[in-house]
Amino acid sequence: MIDKVCIYENTSVLTSSLRHISSNTTITTNHHAFTVSYLINSCFLKNRGFSKAQIFNIVKGYPGVLLTNPDKTLLPKLEFLQSKGVSSPDIAKIISSHPRTLQRRYCFVPIFFFVKNLLQSDETTIKVFKRYPGLLGLDLETVTSMLNILRDNGVPESNIPMLARCYPLTMILTLEKFKKLVEELRAMDFDTSTRRFVLAMNVLCLMSRVKWERKLDAYRDWGLSHEEILAAFRKYPYFMTASEYKIMKVMCLFVNKLGWEPSFIAKHPSLMLYSVEKTLIPRASVLEFLVSRGLIEKSFRSYEFFQSPENKFLQNVISSCAESTELLQLYRGKQNLSRCKGV
Repeated sequence: MIDKVCIYENTSVLTSSLRHISSNTTITTNHHAFTVSYLINSCFLKNRGFSKAQIFNIVKGYPGVLLTNPDKTLLPKLEFLQSKGVSSPDIAKIISSHPRTLQRRYCFVPIFFFVKNLLQSDETTIKVFKRYPGLLGLDLETVTSMLNILRDNGVPESNIPMLARCYPLTMILTLEKFKKLVEELRAMDFDTSTRRFVLAMNVLCLMSRVKWERKLDAYRDWGLSHEEILAAFRKYPYFMTASEYKIMKVMCLFVNKLGWEPSFIAKHPSLMLYSVEKTLIPRASVLEFLVSRGLIEKSFRSYEFFQSPENKFLQNVISSCAESTELLQLYRGKQNLSRCKGV
């Protein structure tokens, strides 16, 4: 029997849903049957921990849910997730953020066990689906073909689980786009046997072609050749995730302020991911101080100077200097400035 309280609480949501559905579907069921179906399904979801907002998102994203049999279509999917240790609140979040997985044609079981076979753990598999609910709607045949493409291109079996565990969005691509992605990276001379190849797939997957070209131009503007940029990308794929503004700030610091060659950044691409205000500027100021005192040659170049952990930097650079008090004050002052700016 339908809970009267549930009916009352869902009336406003029903009104909104009807307004949305009338313009987005061709449901021909009469209004009375539609209303009864809505109340049955919405109360079914509410009794399993779904909020009104989540129910509305489900109806908006997949109006067809109103015409499904909750016991035959909805319940088995919810019970399967629950049997794998997914809590009721998490089930509600997963389903409401990707409601089309409730369609009859989507079956959680095969794709769940496919991903589990890659990750070898229920717990890890659940974490992946919680982060990316859309994976529940994957086509098993398509994903199988994707993994075979990787194998055919020399990606080791041990690296393939990374795709599901760390970079699952690449698995949501169409098969054609996935093939093109692999071909693009191979054309850049990526070594498919390395974990960096899988990481680079994720970087390219999340970046539009326009944005990619803009970043290439940003690096070229500072004198880096196309091959230097690609070599840096192969060495450290996150090199291409820096924003155009970040590229400008880092290159300006090293090239204009310190007078270092642009190629230094290309040879040490991970520098692009360090905080400019919290790390690079304070340490660059220390370096300028040491050069001005004649304690370090102006020709000095060192990746470790910027990369070393804070405690080692303080011990090996600051404390070892005869003017350590003044130097520490300068260093802390630059760090505090970044905190004041809220960086």
